Amino acid sequence: MSLSYGILGFLNYNPMSGYDLVKAFESSLAFFWHAQNSHIYLELKKLEKNGYIDGETVIQSERPNKRIFSITGAGREAFMHWLAEGADENTLQFKSAFLMKIFFGGNLPPAQSADILRQFRTDCETYLQRMESIPGSVEYYGSNKETYQTLYWQFTADFGYCFIKTCIEWAGRCIEKLDSLR
Repeated sequence: MSLSYGILGFLNYNPMSGYDLVKAFESSLAFFWHAQNSHIYLELKKLEKNGYIDGETVIQSERPNKRIFSITGAGREAFMHWLAEGADENTLQFKSAFLMKIFFGGNLPPAQSADILRQFRTDCETYLQRMESIPGSVEYYGSNKETYQTLYWQFTADFGYCFIKTCIEWAGRCIEKLDSLR
């Protein structure tokens, strides 16, 4: 259900097409909320059916027609209610198949586990480089928003940056320990 609220949150700022929503998720929430294109489009249909959003088809001559979605009063009310609830009891719980594999990694040779962790560290370093574009996205999408609103976007970007840096450091410590077993 959180995907619905993410969509409503973006539409609370501005009407957007499905494509715009996909790009917004990719450029701002991707490090803590992955949303596949197909899931976003499915959720848009559900939200429209439930009366939380309205869709309007825009006829385009040089491109395929597109639908622009706007949040309704009921959608805004549901979004604001969800937002005001604050954190739930699962705030510190998350699922990670990768960490489960690390937990059971003692069944592999240490060198193989170290290679897996090296790849993870490399992936994190690559992702950290991609995160360099986030301040530009905040500036671009926040150009017509109040400064206090974009401050919250910066909070989550900072969390993502710190999280990825921690993952890189953690992987390095694990690799050192595994390499010392040789």
